[in-house]
Amino acid sequence: MVNIHNMMEEHVVSRVNELYEQLKENGCTWLECDCENCRLDTITYVLNRITPKYVVGGRGITHNAAQIKSDSQLMADLDRIGLDGIRLVNSAKRPYHKSAKLNASGDWETTIPTYTFPTFLGTIYDGSTFEPLDNASVTLKLSNGKHATMMDASWSNPCKTFAKTSGTYSFWVAPEACMKEGETREFSFTLDIEREGYTPISYSFSISLVSKAEDPHKLNSACSLKVQDLFLFREEIYNEQE
Repeated sequence: MVNIHNMMEEHVVSRVNELYEQLKENGCTWLECDCENCRLDTITYVLNRITPKYVVGGRGITHNAAQIKSDSQLMADLDRIGLDGIRLVNSAKRPYHKSAKLNASGDWETTIPTYTFPTFLGTIYDGSTFEPLDNASVTLKLSNGKHATMMDASWSNPCKTFAKTSGTYSFWVAPEACMKEGETREFSFTLDIEREGYTPISYSFSISLVSKAEDPHKLNSACSLKVQDLFLFREEIYNEQE
């Protein structure tokens, strides 16, 4: 398997942490929190705005490491974007920013076989205009009707769709323990979607998983389940699909 790596990840993580420490040492009055989750939010902010540098193999890493350190403009941009990110995260701390990892799901041991769920991704559209629909409430339920427990508090259930994310929602369900590895089990879920002025809908789907003894805390963005596109119709419009 070919390992592709973004060299900027280490530089961004290191520099963002350095910036936080410098602000703390200088007694920065506007820095109210530098917890792990605030730092991770800042790192994500920077990585989404800095040009990635992908490499394959040791020679590529060696060459690009020296090139990155000698690029004064890149380093200046990293500092500027990093400080912007710290200010933004500090001014808009989300409710979970100090407690996201305190969810009960954080108690899993990596040696216990579990059914580890992929992230569920989907998009809600207006059934008449086919435009992504914002401000829709999406609730993920288990087959028993209870709300599915999320991996940590940063993943809300129910969650909202937003215009900036083009009507997309996501869930990361907490793992379920199993007696041994290699067991196959089917899990059923239901999505309840509603928005003011629209007729609510429900959509059910199933997924088969094989139990594994692996770290369930590690989010693999490449491992996701795309739920089919769903459409809401305004209350006064007849939905021919019903």
